Amino acid sequence: MTIFQALVISRWIHFASVFVLFGSSFFWFYMGSERSFAGAGGLPRTLRATSTLLRIAAPVAAISGVAWLAGILANMIGGLDGVVDPENLRLFFFETQFGVVAILRLLLFATVVAIAILPWHNRAWLSALLHAGALLLVSQAWLGHAAEGGASLYGTAMIIAYSVHMLAAGAWVGGLPPLLFALVEQRHFSPDESRAWTLDILSRYSLMAMVAVTLIVVSGITNAAFRVAGSFDKLFWTAYGDVLFAKVIAVALMLALAYFNRFIAMPRLRAASLKGDSQITRLRASVAIELVLGIAVLGVAAILGITPPPQ
Repeated sequence: MTIFQALVISRWIHFASVFVLFGSSFFWFYMGSERSFAGAGGLPRTLRATSTLLRIAAPVAAISGVAWLAGILANMIGGLDGVVDPENLRLFFFETQFGVVAILRLLLFATVVAIAILPWHNRAWLSALLHAGALLLVSQAWLGHAAEGGASLYGTAMIIAYSVHMLAAGAWVGGLPPLLFALVEQRHFSPDESRAWTLDILSRYSLMAMVAVTLIVVSGITNAAFRVAGSFDKLFWTAYGDVLFAKVIAVALMLALAYFNRFIAMPRLRAASLKGDSQITRLRASVAIELVLGIAVLGVAAILGITPPPQ
């Protein structure tokens, strides 16, 4: 396996696991407190499934994050052989631009794993994972193209644009697993309850998603402008542009599904004369496909972040 391939795989896995930490924790806060805990009329199966997913995502994020740092070091020294050399590690952590943020991220990895193993799944536990996930998403900015602006005002703007992009994307894609869990749990409800809860849960999620998508589009265009110094024509004849266009196509497909769910499938469910089983089944399938596309987008993003930009 080449260093490039190792970096892509580790980044892809890391993106997915941190998106889960942030987005799946955030899900329970905009769903409302009545759905945050098991109880009468709540979503106990969804909460348990989300908690299990979060407990898996935390160590995966830590392991893949360490692998990503190792890949950066291997890329700097030209091979994997010297990655564990004490002198190379000393130089990496204390003599390079990545050192401080790498140490911070190692501490965050240890923190999320420690939080995940706690025998809780209450609001405080979810809040701790939410904030740790947000810090992991934001700190990634200093490991990629967004850090190339330096300590100037221009560089700060690059960091902010990247951070907004990652947090919004994390809320959207990372919220899909618990959303899917919740839609599956509706099968255990009465027909009337299933229809009402499905519409309510989807309405809450879609409202958050519309805000997130707006931020994703604006920050995505801003990020692209930074990479090409405002000359978007550079994207048409570079490898960076090819990967970016692939990402745009995948995101467009996700948006098409989200549009279908919000403006076609949900109105059909509201207007259904019966309990709407077929519409709910289609919604579950649509959300599942949207999740698969989201994972694919993260794979493309993993490649994009280590592809040299035109500028």
